[in-house]
Amino acid sequence: PLASVFTSVSLDSLFLGVSIFGGGQCKFGLSPEEVDAYRFSRYDEPQGGKRAVISVLAPPNHESPFRTLAQTTLLLERDAKYGTRRRKAIDPEKTEFGFARMHQEFDDPRLFFHLGRVWILYRNGPLFGYEDQVHNPIHFERVSPSSEDAARGVKFVAYVKASETVWLSGGRNIALISEEPIVRNGLGEVEWVSSPSLKALTWVDPVTVIESIDLRGVDAKLNNRRLLEEVDDENGSKKERIVPPEYHPTPQHRRLGSKPNKSHVHGTNGYMVPLASTGELLGIAHFHRPENRKESDFALHGHHYTHAFFTIARKPGENTGTINSRSFELKRISNEFVFRTNYLPADVAQQPLDGDIIQFASGLDVVGSDDDGQLIISYGINDCEGAVFTLPMHKVQRILIGVSSGQEVVDLMENVKR
Repeated sequence: PLASVFTSVSLDSLFLGVSIFGGGQCKFGLSPEEVDAYRFSRYDEPQGGKRAVISVLAPPNHESPFRTLAQTTLLLERDAKYGTRRRKAIDPEKTEFGFARMHQEFDDPRLFFHLGRVWILYRNGPLFGYEDQVHNPIHFERVSPSSEDAARGVKFVAYVKASETVWLSGGRNIALISEEPIVRNGLGEVEWVSSPSLKALTWVDPVTVIESIDLRGVDAKLNNRRLLEEVDDENGSKKERIVPPEYHPTPQHRRLGSKPNKSHVHGTNGYMVPLASTGELLGIAHFHRPENRKESDFALHGHHYTHAFFTIARKPGENTGTINSRSFELKRISNEFVFRTNYLPADVAQQPLDGDIIQFASGLDVVGSDDDGQLIISYGINDCEGAVFTLPMHKVQRILIGVSSGQEVVDLMENVKR
């Protein structure tokens, strides 16, 4: 559907992004007069609740940054019960045109790929609890040029189906893994395959990976498109929609083993990025200090964030022909860093060498090779606004430091000497 919307450009040259519009912390600590001066909304929460917006972006060039070509609010199609909290779960609703669609809370959203489809990873505390990570494949529809939506400038519709909802207990800001290296070819290059099973990095310290997420039959539906929609058969009767049975996930515990100590590092990007040259998976993690999420003079929750790039890979050993025969381990990690702030005080001529109090990196992708290409990083600033920038991959490779087999993040941390 997107290809039919953007006919003048190749989809391979475009980017897909997701943003969340919610209460945020834009007004934190501001007086009513300052709220008006900065032209912030006087609402404490958005009318109708938090909304996730899917955007199609043109890539940056020497003249301009990323440009939004079109965007739309992500919707929930109510074709099955949605939510694990029974008293709050949303019941299915059918209309004369199909199933009803509605806005829903897709909090902390991230995009990832699996089975040739774009998925969204998010949280919905009111309906699924605040310990579960939820994900769905995204569906797209072209808006008819003669429709009311088209008259308002809407070019496409994006939605998820309640019947295709998967949730995972445990972990914090998990990252999904869909591609893995299996062998090196005759040229010594790492060959990658799309794994039939979706995996999840639930903890960075110690490295904890769930090897196979139960997709509740969604994978079978995506591989057999005739089960995705209700269609008329040759006799004009409706085929029955197949809905997976109710699923109760088993909590996945943090892998501590003989090392009870752990750091307070957390993963943030939703999809571990394959590095073709090394056979590793790249992620970005963060710390915030203090670790607790209590309100303070600085913010409502965590603050003073720092980041670190890291890579993981299977432990070395004989290749048995199966990609999940060995567990994952930490391979490389960078020192901590912050993104230089974009804030420019009125009385300052150039940007200060400083960072924002809250910087939450959730988007990570590589364009080009992982040796001389560009790393794209998108992140939230002070729970109020978003930003995206690029970083040369050769610089990322240079700051990643190898660790010994078996070492975890906590083994590498040192107290700051004052």
